[in-house]
Amino acid sequence: MNDFLFADFLEDHAVYAAVEAYWQARLAFLDGRCAPYLRTAFANGQPFYDGNPIVNLADRDAGKAARIVQQCPQEFGACYTSFGQAIELAGSDGHLRPAREKVIVLTLTQATAQRAEDELRAWFDAA
Repeated sequence: MNDFLFADFLEDHAVYAAVEAYWQARLAFLDGRCAPYLRTAFANGQPFYDGNPIVNLADRDAGKAARIVQQCPQEFGACYTSFGQAIELAGSDGHLRPAREKVIVLTLTQATAQRAEDELRAWFDAA
């Protein structure tokens, strides 16, 4: 049996905010090194509330980015997958540069959270 965390995050905005805070605390080791690179809200400021991404971080100097797509456990059950892909990131000068992105898709449990944290630590620490 899976013990899903924040299972109703897509239905309850307070739970969505709580899961965002959970990820922020869990990935605090990247503070000061990484910053968001994707929009998570409409032009009027209203958040998307869709879990894609629940987390997005980029180390522009290293040309690396990562995002976590959190899915609804009622719809997807237990899942975890990850892959890398080529993207472009805007540098501080506004010009796009080639970069690599790690994408992790999961339903959230203690085990998948730990796996994602470990994978992101290795991703951003690798040369």
